Amino acid sequence: MALNDTSIVIPVRNDPLLSRAVASTPREADVIIAMTAPPPAALAEARALASGRRLRVEVTETPGMAAGVNMGARAASYEKVVILDSDCRLLPGALEAYSRCLDEHAFVRGATLVERQDKWSRMAALGTERLNKVFAVAPRFFGPSIAFRKSEFLALGGYDVLMLHGSCDHEFALRMERKGLAVHFEPEARVIHQPITFRIDTRSHIGYGRGMRYIDAKYGGRYGFSYCLLRLSPRELCIRAVERGWLSVVRSILLGGLMLWGYSRESDAAARRQCGCG
Repeated sequence: MALNDTSIVIPVRNDPLLSRAVASTPREADVIIAMTAPPPAALAEARALASGRRLRVEVTETPGMAAGVNMGARAASYEKVVILDSDCRLLPGALEAYSRCLDEHAFVRGATLVERQDKWSRMAALGTERLNKVFAVAPRFFGPSIAFRKSEFLALGGYDVLMLHGSCDHEFALRMERKGLAVHFEPEARVIHQPITFRIDTRSHIGYGRGMRYIDAKYGGRYGFSYCLLRLSPRELCIRAVERGWLSVVRSILLGGLMLWGYSRESDAAARRQCGCG
């Protein structure tokens, strides 16, 4: 049964999996498809999904996921907001779990499962399962599978819309942590992500690296650079070798290298201009 106290925001530009994400939400739920600089055909397809549902399509010409999340949060009918990536689906009971948790906590991190398609996606799924275990002990506010109270999210300024290449949720998490704001992990708030193919994995990590350079330009220091290096640390590689075997080690080295490459693509001057740091 749909809840009448929770809004679902789906930030998207143009994703053929959008209809699947929408289908995973209760038909009576308050759903906002927050479209960022969408092509006309994608916009028309999104509007067609509204038939027979309590669903709205909001549009901004500002590109990037951050702009979509912020717009969707502002448009949400309820204080409780669940962010559902367009390549994910809510699992049964997830919306209810988010709602219960948001009664007590302003920021919630749920569990993310990943569909398995081939050897690479199976390895990526194992990595995500390990991350769920890490966040169960020390949760951080990274997506997918996040929810928040609208007022608290907007009071912090929402996501940084100048972050176009990835890691906007990571930058927001840093702001939260600097203010001492806690995140609660809720294992029953579960989404399932499409299979993480080699192409998806590699392209996304280049973007993460570029986002990490932006974070370092914005705040100073080497936090982002150190985060890129984390996948290459001997300790992490040993853990992967023991828990998941040699392929996981290869994946970690490759993705760590791509993050560093993405980081290097963003010059200090460009990153500072982008974030307005001088």
